[in-house]
Amino acid sequence: MDIKKYLPKNTREVFFFFVTTILMAIMIWYGRSNHIDFGFNSLVGVTFPTGRVVEVITDETDIDYETGLRMGRQMLLVELRTGQRRGEVVEVQNTLFIGNSVYAEVGSRLVLYFEQFEESDSYFVRVHSFERATAIYVITLLFIGLLGAVFGKAGLRSAYGLIFSFVVIIFLLIPTIVSGAPPAMLTIVSALLIVTVSLLSVMGFERKTYVSIVGTIIGIGFYALFYALISSALNITGANVPEMASLVVIGFNTNVRLGELLFCGILIASLGAVMDVSVSIASVTAELSETSPDAKSKTLFRSGMKIGRDLIGSSSNTLILAFTGSFFIALILYRTNNFPYDMLINQIDIGIEVLRAISASAAMVLTAPATAVIGSHIYGKR
Repeated sequence: MDIKKYLPKNTREVFFFFVTTILMAIMIWYGRSNHIDFGFNSLVGVTFPTGRVVEVITDETDIDYETGLRMGRQMLLVELRTGQRRGEVVEVQNTLFIGNSVYAEVGSRLVLYFEQFEESDSYFVRVHSFERATAIYVITLLFIGLLGAVFGKAGLRSAYGLIFSFVVIIFLLIPTIVSGAPPAMLTIVSALLIVTVSLLSVMGFERKTYVSIVGTIIGIGFYALFYALISSALNITGANVPEMASLVVIGFNTNVRLGELLFCGILIASLGAVMDVSVSIASVTAELSETSPDAKSKTLFRSGMKIGRDLIGSSSNTLILAFTGSFFIALILYRTNNFPYDMLINQIDIGIEVLRAISASAAMVLTAPATAVIGSHIYGKR
């Protein structure tokens, strides 16, 4: 396998990947070191080591036919794999119930809740969940390998952009929001960073890349505008969403600005679709200008819009169905409780889904002509 063909060929790309990799390392360090004295951090002596079941001492469980889950109690011998007591074998009681049915067998990898009591060698331990981190890492590597195998260099560049987006959201955006930074502004800045690095890593330093970046930035601006208009029309402030009740305690104990989180969540969820539209239109105008160097701006704009019509028709439908799918279980719940239509249509949950779907889709719709205008003026003859 010739690995050289997967490496960047010019100094500018090498410098770009070097700098962004260093930036990711800094963000990971920041995210892992930025803690607040709340939640599990406020519990003294509590850790979550991983372990492997070496013996099932007793198994008093049975399947509950209403839920299909195992219920009951197990007594396990678990060898600790991480933590200060690594290598020790501890006896663990595992209680299975609807909220946490973790049925263990010999060889099962588990995450344990381990509480070491102060000034004594005694401790309390129970099963917290299955250990899934290893499987997540393996699946991710297999997916990256699949991208590389099918699309070669472009696939690996795309994987790099995905990793960068993940690092920005998990290790920069969320920890900084929890520290008290303004969520909406910080999410917009993070989105711009994700867009710029992702598109440059995939498409390289070309004019169509810059057109795509500008088009996506305009789309983000449209989203902010539609969010403000629709949320005002529906009387949704962001602080009255149903999930906010569970965040009230967090708001009292941290500096998180809860009212802006809905705006942030919708922007992150819809950013990929807006980028796809912008990239598609920019690539079309660039390709047409290469095949027809004498094409005028109007011609390129019309061609871009023709492609955009088909693209928007499928993409907007996909985006709306994606948001509706996330609300599917709630709709089933409303149906089984026989909510009258007049009551259902006025539920705040419905209003939030309309806000999510329409603000994101409208931004995506207007991103197409905006990118077509920019691309046609850059590539076409006036």
